[in-house]
Amino acid sequence: MALTISENKKKFVVAYINDHFDEHMSHFPYAKYPTEPLNQWREQFSDPKAVDPKTIRTALFWRGGFWQRKDAPYAQRQTALSVVRLWPEFMREEAAEPAHVFDFWTSRLENGPLAFDTASFLAHLICPDSLELADTQRLEAIRDLLKEIGHEGGEPDTDSSLDGLLRYTDFFRALLPKMQTKDSDRARVQLDRFMKAYGNRHALSKLAGKTLPTIEPMIRSLNWEAVDSKKYAPERIEGRANADVLFACLLLALDRQPKRKEKLTVGEVAELVPLGSGGICNPGSYHYAMIALFGGQKGRDFFTFEDETLHAAFTAQANQSSRDMRFYRKHSDASVTINQKYARS
Repeated sequence: MALTISENKKKFVVAYINDHFDEHMSHFPYAKYPTEPLNQWREQFSDPKAVDPKTIRTALFWRGGFWQRKDAPYAQRQTALSVVRLWPEFMREEAAEPAHVFDFWTSRLENGPLAFDTASFLAHLICPDSLELADTQRLEAIRDLLKEIGHEGGEPDTDSSLDGLLRYTDFFRALLPKMQTKDSDRARVQLDRFMKAYGNRHALSKLAGKTLPTIEPMIRSLNWEAVDSKKYAPERIEGRANADVLFACLLLALDRQPKRKEKLTVGEVAELVPLGSGGICNPGSYHYAMIALFGGQKGRDFFTFEDETLHAAFTAQANQSSRDMRFYRKHSDASVTINQKYARS
């Protein structure tokens, strides 16, 4: 049964989302859910027979919030192993319709703690035209948003079932044209992320005051063969390690600023290239790269420090195995100047 909601109520929901977007996105873990791999998987899973076990495991770890990480909980790892083991049987079923995909995985995963979310995710990847990306938290977001605007339509709850997924899809697609941005792809990403964050708002709100607000990366991926900048010369970067990727992302981010800004603080650099920049989403890899970014390890010469002793200190941290992974945060007020070698005349 489809959701019956008036045009005015749809506008109220979108107005609520726009008014509370920053509030609920201030601690959204952008680096856990980058959009680029999701777009690739939608293409790959359109032909399930061509999907290999590594791709299945990687996609399911992304779904659980463990993108690029090796510390997924036991339940996440076991669910991924079960899907990989059952994939040949799924291929023999030739279950390409949303209902068949969803029913196959919910029945085979035997209503385990991740069964619904896993089945929903796989059904979306295989049938993205029929079902939006949904999970328990996104369905909860629908229920709470409708309560927020006082909607009492009389239809059944958007529950953990195929009907619930279909109602969520209807709801999502009814709101999408009313989002503020004119970029339809961007609007889809923003609405999807808001639904995830709003449905998980109680957990995310506990982070408020304990951690810094998260920042969406400006440069989410980097193709060295296609870097293009008017003010800077990222092609002069010799290395291709994560620290070099972050510096290239910094130059590309600065290129989008109205005026060239060569003098920055370490903290400002961290804001311009937050976790997730250039596809570096693993926190450990990112923190190490941020230390190496400011040092002279492997001949790097990206910055000149106002206090030159800090350049040697960052280099020493990068070179020692027991480094302080938050070292750059302790020197967030330190001033640095970008080497003129990387600026176009």
